[in-house]
Amino acid sequence: MAAIDGRALALAFAGGAEALLRQADALNAINVFPVPDGDTGTNMSLTMRAAIDEIARQAGDAMPSTADVARAVAQGTLMGARGNSGVILSQILAGFVAPDASGGDEALNAAGLAAALERGRAAAYRVVSNPQEGTILTGITAAAAAARTSADGGASFEQALAAAVEAARDAAARTPDLLPVLREAGVVDAGAQGLFVLLDGMLRGLRGESAGDEKYDLGAIDASWLSATARVHGDGATSGFCTEFVIAGSALDAEAIRARLRSGGDSLLVVGGGDLVRVHVHTHQPDDALAYGRTLGAVSHEKVDDMEAQFQRVARSSAGDDAPARRTDGIAVVAVAAGDGIADLMRSLGATAIVHGGQTMNPSAGEIRQSIEAAAAASVIVLPNNKNIVLAAQQAADSLSGDVGAPTIGVIATRSIPQGIAALVAMNAEATLAENIAAMDIAREAVRTGEVTLAARETRLNGAAVPQGRPIGLIEGELALSAETVADAVLACVARMLAEREASLVTLYAGADEDEASASAVAERVRRQCGVEVEVVIGGQPHYPYVIGVE
Repeated sequence: MAAIDGRALALAFAGGAEALLRQADALNAINVFPVPDGDTGTNMSLTMRAAIDEIARQAGDAMPSTADVARAVAQGTLMGARGNSGVILSQILAGFVAPDASGGDEALNAAGLAAALERGRAAAYRVVSNPQEGTILTGITAAAAAARTSADGGASFEQALAAAVEAARDAAARTPDLLPVLREAGVVDAGAQGLFVLLDGMLRGLRGESAGDEKYDLGAIDASWLSATARVHGDGATSGFCTEFVIAGSALDAEAIRARLRSGGDSLLVVGGGDLVRVHVHTHQPDDALAYGRTLGAVSHEKVDDMEAQFQRVARSSAGDDAPARRTDGIAVVAVAAGDGIADLMRSLGATAIVHGGQTMNPSAGEIRQSIEAAAAASVIVLPNNKNIVLAAQQAADSLSGDVGAPTIGVIATRSIPQGIAALVAMNAEATLAENIAAMDIAREAVRTGEVTLAARETRLNGAAVPQGRPIGLIEGELALSAETVADAVLACVARMLAEREASLVTLYAGADEDEASASAVAERVRRQCGVEVEVVIGGQPHYPYVIGVE
């Protein structure tokens, strides 16, 4: 086929996504650069999955053009990119968007493919602060050059893609010759191999073939290299948190953001600009990076992974040990939290691990499972702290059921931050898992929750119109009232909850846009007018100026 239409391009990308999904574990097993965190395959696969989902969302029942598909892939991968490899992959695929990537309104030819890969290559090199050969960058360079040579020779789109596939295969095979750490570890580069898998899957998808389960000769991580790396890792050279988030704002300057975050970590990638930027950084202070992001706009798609835990999983896998890390006696608590202040409070009350997330940024079951495994305890209690996360927490627990060496897991259906705090306060280190689950469940049921936010769109309450942007109050997740000011809404929420159930303590969790002075003023007003004890926590949660706990 000389050129392809939008439907064929979508099928090609779907084939690439399927191939990455099938090869994810194999890619994870050889992941050593830039850090041995064992997640390149997963990250590239999830990034492509986001692209396919966005194609389906935008196209609906219509027949998409090549430009439609390219835009959907660029948008999907920017928002859904995971890890170093996923962010770089998003930049490579963004190369398909430019107008001259198409051989016509509805067609993409060999020259267009070559131009797309060349733009993707340039974008990938721009986003990496310290480009290294022997990585996915080497792979895209080879693939783009092969596609260009093929196109200049009069090849069809399919022939040019086949040439790119072979070049990417050869580039991945020679990565150990270009990057010493790969040669020492005894593997090819996972990112470069992932690019080959993607392009090969695209070719298969274009031809109507299913991705296979080929066993490639990728090498295996050498135990002595891993042992030496573990000693370095133990000195803190590569520990920290893999931190990712998306900023939505206006006039966002990717270079300025990059300059601001560069001193706080490494493996820094900042992509996008204008109204949307994605950030990836390895840092010891993930909360600082997230807090900075919130000064620029709305932060979403937060993901914070403990690289020490990831490294230990790689070490166990390389040693042929499929059992989890050595587990400690006692009970660990994994808690979901949105906001630095809330996370700090939960840690101070005994939470072992914090999964960053909450309303509008629900963590996945996989992310919760990772934190359960990283807790390395014989028993684990999970506090989802949001009604939309309870099922994901239970799914994470169920996915570990029956695994050799898996902990005993209890999920307490905390539907809000105040319920999660109450449950933590009720925990007794001397009690059994069953006793703690029972006590914490009773404690969370005793707490009522209110939330004050701004109406995201025009709505109606008791027959009256509530305009967009007006302060509103929710009680137990249900719209209950609107008010002239945020402070009025807080007071009205508290008054209504106290009227419905007697209580002695109100806790106000102030959001990201509230300072200590304004929160204290609101608390004093509630204290004076409602005659109840009021505590203030600077929670830092997004979207909700105040979350209210009444107990």
